[in-house]
Amino acid sequence: MGSCQCQGIENMFDEKTARRELKKYHKKGPVKTTRMLLDAVKKIGVKGMDFLDIGGGIGAIQNDLLNGGAVKGTNIDASKAYIEVAKEEANNNGFSVKVKFKHGDFTTIATDEDSADIVTLDKVICCYDDIYVLVELSSKLARKIYAVVYPRDVWWVKLALPIMNLYPKIKGSPFRVFIHPTKKVEEIIFNNGLKRAFYKTTFAWQIAVFMR
Repeated sequence: MGSCQCQGIENMFDEKTARRELKKYHKKGPVKTTRMLLDAVKKIGVKGMDFLDIGGGIGAIQNDLLNGGAVKGTNIDASKAYIEVAKEEANNNGFSVKVKFKHGDFTTIATDEDSADIVTLDKVICCYDDIYVLVELSSKLARKIYAVVYPRDVWWVKLALPIMNLYPKIKGSPFRVFIHPTKKVEEIIFNNGLKRAFYKTTFAWQIAVFMR
C-alpha cells in the first residue's frame, strides 16, 4: 500500500468516524459480516490461541476473540484514531495486557514475530492496491486460521465502485477502494498451504475462512 493510500486512510478513518462506529458497536454489536466471520472462526475453536487482527478498527474482533477464549493478540491498523479507540476498548474490557497495538502499514511494519494462530482481515483487502503483497504476507503469518471479509467481484459491486470512490475524491483524499478478483486472492492463499473451510456471501461481501 503506497504512502498516499496510508495518508488517505488516516484522513478517511479519523477520530470522528471511529467514535461514530464505536457508538453503533456499543448499541448493536459487530456488523453482520464481522459477526459471520467471528462465528465461523469460533466454531472452529479459538481457546488458547493468539491472533493478529490486521486493520483491527475499533477492536470488535479482538474483544470477541478474547471473550471467546483467545489468550492474546496484536492489532495493526493504518489509522491512529482507530488504534486509540481500540486501546480504550481493550482497557474497558480488561484486555489491556492481552493486546499489542501497532500503527502503520501492515505490509511494511509486520515481521515474523507477528505470526499468530488466527489472522483476520475484515474489509482490509479492499483498501490495498497491491493485493499480492498484502495477502502473501498475511496468509504466511497464519499458523492455523486465516479469515477474511472482502468485496465480491461481481458486476453489481463493480458498478458501484466509482460511486464508492467518489466521496474520497471529492474530499481530496488519495484513499481508494479496490475490488480484487476472488480467484487471484484465493490463489495466493492456497499457494501458502491453506484450504478453504468456510465461505458465505452477502449482497456485496464475501466471508471466507481458511485453515492450515
